[in-house]
Amino acid sequence: MENPYTFDPANNRVVLNVQRPNKVWLGTGAIYFTSLFWYSRRFLRVDGNGVAAGAFAFMSLPAAYSYARFFLSSAETEAAIMNNAREGKQ
Repeated sequence: MENPYTFDPANNRVVLNVQRPNKVWLGTGAIYFTSLFWYSRRFLRVDGNGVAAGAFAFMSLPAAYSYARFFLSSAETEAAIMNNAREGKQ
């Protein structure tokens, strides 16, 4: 099987030319704003609790990013990004 990575000649543990695809960021935005829309329709209209709405908005952003990263990115890209972060090159 062919290696999907290109390594840095100076440090052979660092992967070159690896970025998250733009569709991850677009997917994050779509999931986040959709969840805020449905939250406001289902819960915010009923109880009007602004603190709970703020907490939901704050906590749903990392969840939306995780879902988008899981469904819209490849495992090879995520592994390369995690490897570069561990090597201190991100």
